[in-house]
Amino acid sequence: MTTMTTATTTYVHPASWSEYTAALGWAREESPRIAEATSKPSEMPRGSRYYLTPDFRSGFGVAQDGTLIGLFSRVKGRGESLVWDAVNHKGATKLDCFDGFLPEYYKRFGFVETERVTNWTPGQPDVVFMAQR
Repeated sequence: MTTMTTATTTYVHPASWSEYTAALGWAREESPRIAEATSKPSEMPRGSRYYLTPDFRSGFGVAQDGTLIGLFSRVKGRGESLVWDAVNHKGATKLDCFDGFLPEYYKRFGFVETERVTNWTPGQPDVVFMAQR
């Protein structure tokens, strides 16, 4: 199953949990920004649907409840089409992210803040919960 998204064209294919978590792990090792913005691969829930680009440099997951999880890209400019694909074709309707640049970024795709909680790690950014309008 291959899909094409709007904006720039980005193709993704279904991936197993192990394929996805390996690709996410490589991305976190390569990019401190990705490491700060994503959960550890071991924290990605089994039973979710995962998607990767053919080059394994970008991907995301959608949990059973419609939560967009673990979106990452080691290719500049690819993230926008991944979010559009997740929302328009893969059933993502909500997400949570760390405060900083991500809440403003996700607002561009129709997400609004629904809740904010203090991070369980002192000194780290709040966790922001968002949903589609």
